[in-house]
Amino acid sequence: MKQAGFPPVVVYLSYVGTPNGVITATRPDGGYWAQRVRDRGGDGLLRIGDETFEMTATEIFGEDRIAMMRQWAGGRSIDQPPYPGAEPLRDWEVFFWTARD
Repeated sequence: MKQAGFPPVVVYLSYVGTPNGVITATRPDGGYWAQRVRDRGGDGLLRIGDETFEMTATEIFGEDRIAMMRQWAGGRSIDQPPYPGAEPLRDWEVFFWTARD
């Protein structure tokens, strides 16, 4: 994923594809990546294999966030941290990426 704006930031994501878009999640640690998504309107380029897609992210809140986090977790408990020192997945920030028109 390459985010819009300068300087260019490229990150590798754990994601789950759905028929309508792509779910990503990130720790609620005030990290640079999530803040850039918010500050720059959510635009980015998602590369999967040899294809690149123009995408726009929407931050998900409330019960929709929990439902998407369960999909992203892939059967893991969202009430447990995925690794020592992390927050439980239930607390992670969720973004839903859709194709830009």
